[in-house]
Amino acid sequence: MPLTKKITDLLSKKYNPNISILGNYTSSTYTSILDNDNGTIFIVSDSDLYSFKDQDRNLWVNVTDSFHSDGKEHHPEMGKSYNLDHGVQYSFTTKEAIVEMAASYFENHKYDIT
Repeated sequence: MPLTKKITDLLSKKYNPNISILGNYTSSTYTSILDNDNGTIFIVSDSDLYSFKDQDRNLWVNVTDSFHSDGKEHHPEMGKSYNLDHGVQYSFTTKEAIVEMAASYFENHKYDIT
């Protein structure tokens, strides 16, 4: 399934009340789906930057050009992780892997009317 369809599908399902969806993937520059109970969040920004943060504050992002943190410029590589001073671990992976993580997590929060 193409990535755009997977994201649209993920953001169009009915979820339990603890899940909030902000934005519309096809028309917003910033879209997210959040578990209000524990802070797990999936974000797509400008249709190019993808991230998924779990309840343990682990963060996965797709590979970007470079980023500045802790007074240094970092050049991320696929599969590489960075532990930053503020306690968050950044791991770099593909957009597809991030969407799969989000779909797998939020699947467990679909609204069940039975």
